[in-house]
Amino acid sequence: MDVNVTINTHNELGNDSTSKGFTLQLFYSKTTFQITFTCVIFTIAFFGCIGNLATIVKIVYDPKYHTPTFAAIGQLALADFLSVTFTTIVRMTNISDIDRLPIVLLMTTSALSSYSHVCFLSVVRYLITVFPLQSRQHLTVTAMCLCSLTIWISCGVFTAILKYTADTAGLIYMMTIYLIANVFILLIVCSIMTILHVKKIRTLQNSLSVTDQSRRRMNIVVAMILSIFVLYELSVTANFIMVLFFNQQVSNELYYHVKNLDYFNIFTACINYSCNPYILFFSQFI
Repeated sequence: MDVNVTINTHNELGNDSTSKGFTLQLFYSKTTFQITFTCVIFTIAFFGCIGNLATIVKIVYDPKYHTPTFAAIGQLALADFLSVTFTTIVRMTNISDIDRLPIVLLMTTSALSSYSHVCFLSVVRYLITVFPLQSRQHLTVTAMCLCSLTIWISCGVFTAILKYTADTAGLIYMMTIYLIANVFILLIVCSIMTILHVKKIRTLQNSLSVTDQSRRRMNIVVAMILSIFVLYELSVTANFIMVLFFNQQVSNELYYHVKNLDYFNIFTACINYSCNPYILFFSQFI
């Protein structure tokens, strides 16, 4: 979960949007490295948006994809599309200077929804594999859409409560709340995905209709999605720890480490929200 909390590494803009009118600016455009970094991030975000949008359009307009599994994949693609869009805009520009609260709330809600929909997809695939007869009866496309709507509402409410609780506390308590929430999310998502996948693979081992190649493909897909997610969440956790222990007391040497961590955090965030459609697509050729 990324709430755009950093150790003041963006102050070099020197932008006063309140007195002179708002002007959209890039955070990273001073040096050759920053310009290259900005181009890389926007390229990743562009392909992430295209991949997620193509997934949504294909599922909506092609009747053969009107199944519970693809409905869950489409809902995940929607959450990822919004997440990569908000994350890129908020983390790479000063757009939050307009009105920080609603933009950050939308970004955090989208991120939480993305994590929740990954778990939701894992649950759906597990139920369809382990309980096929009951799933045909209860897991309909309409049910998937209603579950997704419930996830979005729950994530919005949780984000609002978290933001209110953190903002009414002092800086140390606010950072501690965000850190605990982030670690909790990391453990919950990894546990759900890993446990359900292992149980699903064990069930498939007794099935003659599923080949070793199919099981290997499933393992690769889950391993790749989990690896990217864990890498991103660890960078977010490290970012919160830096803010918690070193905020406003950063030496010049530590400042550059924090800055590099910020680069890595943005990069892994965009990869995390952009990769799922491509992983699912290319896994068909493994």
